Amino acid sequence: MRATFFATTWLLLTGLSAQLPQRPSDTVVCQAPESTSIAAPGDASYWLADIKHQGVAAFNPNPSGYKVFRNVKDYGAKGDGQTDDTEAINRAISDGNRVSPESRRTSTTTPAIVYFPEGTYVVSRSIVDYYFTQLVGNPNARPVIKATAAFEGLGVIDGDVYQNDGNQGWTSTNVFFRQIRNFVIDLTDISPNKGATGIHWPTGQASSLFNIKIVMSSASGSQHQGLFIENGSGTVLDDVEIIGGLYGANIGSQQYTTRNLRISDSATCISQIWNWGWTYQGVELNNCGTAISMANGGPGSQTVGSVTVIDSDIKNSHVFVDTVWQESPWSNGSLILENVALENTPVAVQASNKTVLEGGSKTITAWGQGHSYTPAGPKNFQSAMTPGDRPRGLLAKNSNRYYTKSKPQYEKLPVSSFTSVRDGGAKGDGSTDDTKALQSVIDNARRENKIVFFDQGVYKVTNTLQFPPGIRIVGEALPVIMASGGPWTDINKPVPVIQIGQPGDTGFFEWSDMIVSTQGSTPGATLIEWNLDAEQGSGMWEVHTRIGGFAGSQLQVPDCPTVSQVSTKCQAAYMSMHITKSARNVYLENNWFWTADHDLDDPHDTRVSVYTGRGLLVEGKNVWLYGTSSEHHSLYQYQLTNTDSVFIGFVQTESPYYQPKPDAPHSPYKPNPTLNDPDFTHCLSGNCNSLGLRLLNTRDTVIYGAGLYSFFNNYDTTCSANDNNQVCQSEVFSIEGETSGLVVYALSTIGTEWMVVRDGEGVVRAGDNRATFADTVAWFKL
Repeated sequence: MRATFFATTWLLLTGLSAQLPQRPSDTVVCQAPESTSIAAPGDASYWLADIKHQGVAAFNPNPSGYKVFRNVKDYGAKGDGQTDDTEAINRAISDGNRVSPESRRTSTTTPAIVYFPEGTYVVSRSIVDYYFTQLVGNPNARPVIKATAAFEGLGVIDGDVYQNDGNQGWTSTNVFFRQIRNFVIDLTDISPNKGATGIHWPTGQASSLFNIKIVMSSASGSQHQGLFIENGSGTVLDDVEIIGGLYGANIGSQQYTTRNLRISDSATCISQIWNWGWTYQGVELNNCGTAISMANGGPGSQTVGSVTVIDSDIKNSHVFVDTVWQESPWSNGSLILENVALENTPVAVQASNKTVLEGGSKTITAWGQGHSYTPAGPKNFQSAMTPGDRPRGLLAKNSNRYYTKSKPQYEKLPVSSFTSVRDGGAKGDGSTDDTKALQSVIDNARRENKIVFFDQGVYKVTNTLQFPPGIRIVGEALPVIMASGGPWTDINKPVPVIQIGQPGDTGFFEWSDMIVSTQGSTPGATLIEWNLDAEQGSGMWEVHTRIGGFAGSQLQVPDCPTVSQVSTKCQAAYMSMHITKSARNVYLENNWFWTADHDLDDPHDTRVSVYTGRGLLVEGKNVWLYGTSSEHHSLYQYQLTNTDSVFIGFVQTESPYYQPKPDAPHSPYKPNPTLNDPDFTHCLSGNCNSLGLRLLNTRDTVIYGAGLYSFFNNYDTTCSANDNNQVCQSEVFSIEGETSGLVVYALSTIGTEWMVVRDGEGVVRAGDNRATFADTVAWFKL
């Protein structure tokens, strides 16, 4: 990942020394919910705790002695509401010579699930999260992490501890593969006059917070904050509830998609410190002084690039959105509101302490501010909008809101509903050919209506795995399916590694918490191919492609150094994922399609040159992309061709670091006409690098946030510095052919001359839309 481009001091970002915003005088202060009490022993079981644990860290120096699954009670934690469990919990996390924040290293060889049974775990210092770690509580009786009155530390759970030199342990954009889910965090014993944080979570891709409740003091003048994010490059926050505090969420990151966030009784429910773009969907903000504050910085220097809020409810608050936007050549402070219901909220939008949109009890159909191209621009606007009808195939049943679905945890099912791939004969040791064993387990699970459980491991395959309709698959700590050799050696004959259904198949499918990778030279590998005409609700949650840059991949620093000539042994994938013409009702959430730019297991994070052809190709109908990301593929990161009805949350891309040596037209992956690849014959002047997003003959595409970034010119970042007139590439978003029904909100780009190109003609120039570090357009419509 790129270096962090936004940095401020810790005190400025916390804002805890600032003048305190006040909640409404008629507020009824909520007490700590009953769920913070200790559940009776034995009240709830959870299959993940009860299943046999036999996961293997395949490329760990001591795989037979390394423990993947850890129960905190096995390390001495009591969960009795009285014993200080801090040391025991941190032992459970750190056990096994794992990389810590102070090590400033990353590693794929020490994955871990740290499990918390039901109970109340008292902590007096921060629980220190490690790299490649999942902190998981029992979802049927969420464990309570309760801070003592004398608690010391930035966060009750700290995702990146500040070190003695004043910096975080890890560069926040380089912290991947982490989860925290199924917890209640209780700060109510900490004095309201003392600064306290529930979760400190600066992080990168392939990370998530899910099914979490944070309870703080709701006293007037409380200094507590539930969630603190001051930097990073995140993708998804889901199903988080926060009660009380000065700030419910005090947050800033390059980009995020946030769903089902519920905050109540906070002076400021969401304090948007900074961003390039942030999309909120299905949020409920209740009893706030200010529901969302994006007024950090003065007019023309606002640190917030854009905020998009859709399908949400704002209740009993003084101000919905506070901003300092003003008409100017600058476009920072862009704001989009669509289908937002207000209840007892007098001011909908306030700019520089003046009401610009009246509130009350009503629904905001569509309103925005910033720069628009509808179709010409740039034009400053601060007004109601006419977005058009939403595609019906993308809506929830009997609703005008977009369909969403949270990641399944199967929490009500017994262990007998699951079948382990290791019990079925697969080894997961990174060297044994597990193809036949895996396919046998999958086929048997379909017949027996069981869920396939991939124990942690690296499962080498030498032929395509078939995932038929009717199957459900879940991984333990992101196990890996790794394609090696086999049919994937021909760059001109792509073959899927994973094939989800055959063309013409119908049915249901769920897949979560896994990684698909390649080993060595596999230029013909399409890692995931989705053919299934699926039932609504089918999807992939936190399933990632990781190509190169990890132990065992044979695509690391010694194999693929940053050299000027393309090495055939480092041509590692034809495509990350293909949603084919026969596919329908495909739901993707928090998926990272990543070609390695550096070696995750190198002590210095040394860069590598790994070559892949294409990111995600979508040709299907009714597709949802929530918080997805695609990086470093040579022709494009996303392409939509002949699609009908596609929803895109905040999508994030990066062009390859090595380009333009070679650039996209001279990539080893030549354009394939049958896939409608771009041929770059109409490329505008400048570097013809990989496209971040390409639309060809599409119908009804709605984009609620896109960050299309180009940071490098042959590994040099000078071209993306925003204090010069250089650019890294000429264009990054191309619209071509018979494309209709396209609406784009909150488009942000970096390092490109043209933000949007239509049929070879530049229509949105980046230099006309300067914002934060990224250039931003609030509203683009054909």
